[in-house]
Amino acid sequence: MNPLSRRAAASNAQRQNRRPLPDDSAQTGRRRSSEADQPQQRRAGAPWHFWLVVIMATVYLGWRAVEGVVWLIQWFAGVIG
Repeated sequence: MNPLSRRAAASNAQRQNRRPLPDDSAQTGRRRSSEADQPQQRRAGAPWHFWLVVIMATVYLGWRAVEGVVWLIQWFAGVIG
């Protein structure tokens, strides 16, 4: 028996053991995963260094905003005074 016929036989066996697809996914050709199909999965969160970058960017932009306000106050004081 050649390897291609073995692969085809395994593919046919997998197709026969599948459950029928829901109506909406049969039209698109994709199978939707449901909670019953999958064991409880842990939601993947962002890594710690992503949150470090977010915090540092917030601190930096906050400081630049303070500097901008101070610059505007000094500019208006120079124009008026």
